[in-house]
Amino acid sequence: MKLYLNTDLARRYADAGLLEQERLRAKDIYRELMTAGEASPDWGVTGWLHCEEAAMQRAQIAEKAKEIRQNADAFVLVGVGGSNQAARAMIEALDTTGPQILYAGNTLSAWELVRTLQKLEGKSVYINVIAKNFETLEPGSHFRVLRRWMSERYTPDEMARRVVLTGTYGSRLEEIAKENGYLFLSFPERIGGRYSAFSPVALLALAVAGLDVEAFVAGGSAMEAELTAEQGGIAAEYAALRSALGQKGYAIEMLAAFEPRLFWAQSWWKQLFGESEGKDHKGLFPATMTNSEDLHSMGQYMQEGRRILIETFLMVDDPGAELRVQSDKAFGDRFDYLDGMDFANINRAAEKATIQAHDAGGVPCIQLRLPRLNEETYGRMYYFFMIACAISGKLLGVDPFDQNGVEEYKRSMFRALGKA
Repeated sequence: MKLYLNTDLARRYADAGLLEQERLRAKDIYRELMTAGEASPDWGVTGWLHCEEAAMQRAQIAEKAKEIRQNADAFVLVGVGGSNQAARAMIEALDTTGPQILYAGNTLSAWELVRTLQKLEGKSVYINVIAKNFETLEPGSHFRVLRRWMSERYTPDEMARRVVLTGTYGSRLEEIAKENGYLFLSFPERIGGRYSAFSPVALLALAVAGLDVEAFVAGGSAMEAELTAEQGGIAAEYAALRSALGQKGYAIEMLAAFEPRLFWAQSWWKQLFGESEGKDHKGLFPATMTNSEDLHSMGQYMQEGRRILIETFLMVDDPGAELRVQSDKAFGDRFDYLDGMDFANINRAAEKATIQAHDAGGVPCIQLRLPRLNEETYGRMYYFFMIACAISGKLLGVDPFDQNGVEEYKRSMFRALGKA
């Protein structure tokens, strides 16, 4: 179930001496992260480093998820960015069971919120509101709307069963939970949203969807053990190569996948690296392509546009399905060369050809191979990228755990809305 990182093609575009220097720095940074004590400035933001510690309240989560699965027709996950991306990526990609899962708290579009409320009509509804300090506009405003909608349909006692709040202890959200009898789950103080995949922030939604939470956490722990044994291993290698290429003038990293089920994982990755590295006018700009569809829009630029891009391919060995092209020679559609071929092989051929073409066109191509898409693989992949991102930010000389730029736009937005 291991992940495999292949950097052979991309390394040719980096300065060999600089790359070796960055590898050594990456390993040093990894060791510092993993051994940081309470005196370290990173202590307060690295509660995610050990998956088993981050994955708290699992028994309570399993019990509540069982109730929701038995009684709900719809479960609304209310959160934005790191508060819903990790769970959503898995729920949308894997085989789930249980209630319909809807997403709110991630837009200010009136049309989208009204459409969500319409989908809830006539259904038994539970919601999980996730907000670390309960100050973010989208989940806060949507919670008010959903709370009003539910109060018109359920008694206060029924509401108490149907609302779960996830936030930081001592926050206004915890006070609301106590005042109304809602279940309160921890958004650990030492974990930021984009690093929260193994915490209760994601685990309740995964359990409600019928996904194997224990396998997910075990996958993260397995990657944690692998990187520990290899002093940062493939995470340090990936971070070092990104740094070396960035210093050579590459400015954009395109995360490409030929498996559409990875779309929301790509969105999670985009926030992780964008919010962690985009500081002090530094960092690779994170972009994504879902192929083969996006080859018909962005493929031209990737092949012949400005040579400022590196491309990381997320590749899946096991397609999870089989479908062969049946022969139909009498129809005369001129696609007989596909007769008997499985779409998995067609997709692999397109993937391989794209890598070859982009490499020939001067794009440094990195390949990350996933054995298959399941809970364990997602655990491994999330932990790999989170560690790599933390190392990468440190290599850049920025703090990969804050987001002052986000806070600035929030302050501007609050002023525009008249918040005191």
